[in-house]
Amino acid sequence: MNHLGYYLRRTLAGFRSEWGTNLATVLTLSVAFVLVGALTTVAVSLGDQVQRWGGADQYQVTAYLQPGAPPASVEQLRTALTGMSEVRAVRYVEGDEARRRLVDAFPEERDAWKALDASFFPGYVEIGLDPENADEEHYRALVGRVEQLSIVQQVETHGDWYTSVLGIHRAARVLAIALGSLAVFATIFVVSHTIRLNFFRRRRQVEVLRMCGATPWFVRVPFLLEGLLGSVLAAGLALGAIALFVEAVRDRLVDVAPVLGSAPIRHLPPALWGAFLGMAALIGLTGAWVSVRKALRA
Repeated sequence: MNHLGYYLRRTLAGFRSEWGTNLATVLTLSVAFVLVGALTTVAVSLGDQVQRWGGADQYQVTAYLQPGAPPASVEQLRTALTGMSEVRAVRYVEGDEARRRLVDAFPEERDAWKALDASFFPGYVEIGLDPENADEEHYRALVGRVEQLSIVQQVETHGDWYTSVLGIHRAARVLAIALGSLAVFATIFVVSHTIRLNFFRRRRQVEVLRMCGATPWFVRVPFLLEGLLGSVLAAGLALGAIALFVEAVRDRLVDVAPVLGSAPIRHLPPALWGAFLGMAALIGLTGAWVSVRKALRA
């Protein structure tokens, strides 16, 4: 317990004595963490959009049926679609229900809708895709098969919005993983270089401690804690900056792109905050360990 207090005092004293170098390191690391955290935030938010558009109450494909389509054929189509792994939900909307929806959506045109012949409302089948199983290839293959059916008059894909969101989500995930991997090596290098520089600036103190019989661990721990502290501070700054950014742009995104819903972008969940800080701590310890180990052997 006495050693712990000593380690903390030495760490804070060393952090203050080399405040310029440590501040530059924290700011440099925070930039890398901001880039990784921002891409992670985008990937998580797009994943929510994919889930929202792929939910049981969301339908990405609408197959408009021919007038007078036999009920038996419609039922066969529903059964076939329900049996596909990439399809999460299927709903048949009859002509009367389609008319009612239009009346509810545009009540000012109520009389016009009611005056139209029933052939204007032949009914349609709404198809919801499962984002876990339906990639863009499945999506387009399904649309192509449905378009070839004789009872189908037209297939509406709603501007391929679902495939666009799905593609951007996957690209964001790949970029976040790639950038995260690069950031790990870059931050380990930066922390290692900083701790090594601090070590040599305090080399006389280290030599005095070793002459007094201090063990390598007794010398090493304060430098390890310095690396950990710098990395965690940088990660905290990055997470704070990302949180402020999300708050600043969320309402504007709702106005610009209402199709994204009321929460187009959201804060990282607490579990990811913890993982982010834990990874930063591990990076700091790793960089400091590599640096101090080499320095003690020199």
